[in-house]
Amino acid sequence: MSATFTGTTRRYTGTLGEVLLRNTVLIAAAVVFVAFSLASSKFASGSNLRNIAIQGSGSAVMAVGMTFVIITAGIDLSIGAILFLSTAGAAELFVHGLPVVWAPLVAVLFGLGLGALNGASIAFVGINPLIVTLATLNLYRGVGGHLTGFSTVYLPPGMTKFGTGTVASIPAPIVVAAVVALVGGVVLRRTVFGRHVQAIGANAEAARNLGLPVRRVLVGVYAISGLTAALAGLIENGRLGALQPTVGLGEELTVITAVVLGGTSLFGGKGSILGSLFGVALLQMVGNGLVLAHISPYVFDMLRASVLIVAVLIGTSRARGLRAVPIVRRGRSEVGP
Repeated sequence: MSATFTGTTRRYTGTLGEVLLRNTVLIAAAVVFVAFSLASSKFASGSNLRNIAIQGSGSAVMAVGMTFVIITAGIDLSIGAILFLSTAGAAELFVHGLPVVWAPLVAVLFGLGLGALNGASIAFVGINPLIVTLATLNLYRGVGGHLTGFSTVYLPPGMTKFGTGTVASIPAPIVVAAVVALVGGVVLRRTVFGRHVQAIGANAEAARNLGLPVRRVLVGVYAISGLTAALAGLIENGRLGALQPTVGLGEELTVITAVVLGGTSLFGGKGSILGSLFGVALLQMVGNGLVLAHISPYVFDMLRASVLIVAVLIGTSRARGLRAVPIVRRGRSEVGP
């Protein structure tokens, strides 16, 4: 009976540990919410929560694209620059006669193309994603700066609706983020493309041997990332009513951190859109709470960087553990490759 009790206890303890591990970001968000609500009476107010949702909408949209990228074991450091350049390009064409009604579509197409260029460099040329997107981060930022003269460009009303408009009294940024997240979740979980993305992230070589279109999928994944960055640009620049030369700077780190917090593995093969959204919500609450608590904003930067370091260490540890898992063959225990 003692052995049975011990076995049952271990089983329930293990189950509880698994539940806590799977819902770490949700539990952390709940703890942060309660802590800042107690620290400031303004934090849990309806108006402040609405502001948090609006301010996090751009990051949430980009997190959807970044989830696809990281599931393939890739990375996209250029999203902040694409956010900037896509709006800058559309604004420049507007100045030269493009009807304002087409400007948002042109911005999205710019983002799609810039992302696809990243993907093609990675998939067909074989350059490491970190190197490619680090290079295009500077390239795209430089081209955008050339177009704007690194000065503030005021946008026409037709290009600000994604940031200032409403849909059935709901702020447009929240609606856009919700629609993008819903579509992204369906694509990732319910389509052949989504299954290919996960298979490539789990083992790209095995996926290639099975005949999966690895190169095309990678181009598609980075194109999605560019598209979501352009949409985020319409949201964030639209809220300001202007394109500032510093917009999007460092935002890639926030988005990557949110996606990793949400459970997407930096080593690929695993991730979810919902988890990434919870990661964004957690970071937005922390940033907002620190401001209300009159704590230095640099603390947020330190926390963000620390999360990434811990995530890499945990991922590396798990990868080493998997390589050392014993494989039983013909009654003998052997160490797997």
